[in-house]
Amino acid sequence: MNIVIPVLDLDLKRNTIAGGLSVTGNICIFDSIFHETIWLKTIDLAPNMGELLPALERKKVSTIITKQIHPMALKVLVNKGFEVYKSIGDELDLNIHFFVNNELTLFDMEAAMKFATICGGECSDCSTECEDEKK
Repeated sequence: MNIVIPVLDLDLKRNTIAGGLSVTGNICIFDSIFHETIWLKTIDLAPNMGELLPALERKKVSTIITKQIHPMALKVLVNKGFEVYKSIGDELDLNIHFFVNNELTLFDMEAAMKFATICGGECSDCSTECEDEKK
């Protein structure tokens, strides 16, 4: 199983979890079977959020660990079959350990709503381009 985790950068802070998943950011893909890790610029995987989910599926990603997520993005991800877990702090290796030991909790809509005020709860204000997903 592959897990994607947004990270701050690909160099000095690649072990620090970023605020959320975006195409302008960076990601870590952790293979929980082979314990292999790769880091990528998200835009190298997909040019926009609409193409990111199919790209993650092609990479056999089924799980996302993130610090925060907007409610509509959570709904889209869950409807597409992804499991989205809330990180504990922002240390990548520690959260992988927590995941492997079943110590992370799934994001639910109540937890995601805490971040709705960031974008006003409207897709048009959100950088995830989720507007098309609503149709």
